[in-house]
Amino acid sequence: MGLSNSSRTRGAFQVKRTIPVLDAQTEKLQQLANTLQAIESIAEVRVDDGRLRVRYDASCVGLRDIERLLDEAGISRPTGFWWRLRSAWYAFLDRNARSNAIGGGGSCCNKPPGIDTSSRPRR
Repeated sequence: MGLSNSSRTRGAFQVKRTIPVLDAQTEKLQQLANTLQAIESIAEVRVDDGRLRVRYDASCVGLRDIERLLDEAGISRPTGFWWRLRSAWYAFLDRNARSNAIGGGGSCCNKPPGIDTSSRPRR
């Protein structure tokens, strides 16, 4: 099952995440896929081989938001070390993308440094 709408996300912050799911019923997964697809910042949702594959705009939606929806739908994820580590890494990357998207960027005063002429010998 897969749904797609890539025009709804901003390319610079678009990410793909693969989330393993445990013993989920097909109708629960389909309902979750429909719920996720209804979110404007989610471009694609696919479920295959016990994995939820999601492509979304990390400047608007994060992995923790998706995990919250999984919990509400009663769909569990692995609890092993490697998934917890990967999940924490994905969440960090999503928070970083969101910070970069809303931050102004550039230097603190947006003025490039000038040439220091005080230490040059005069001719």
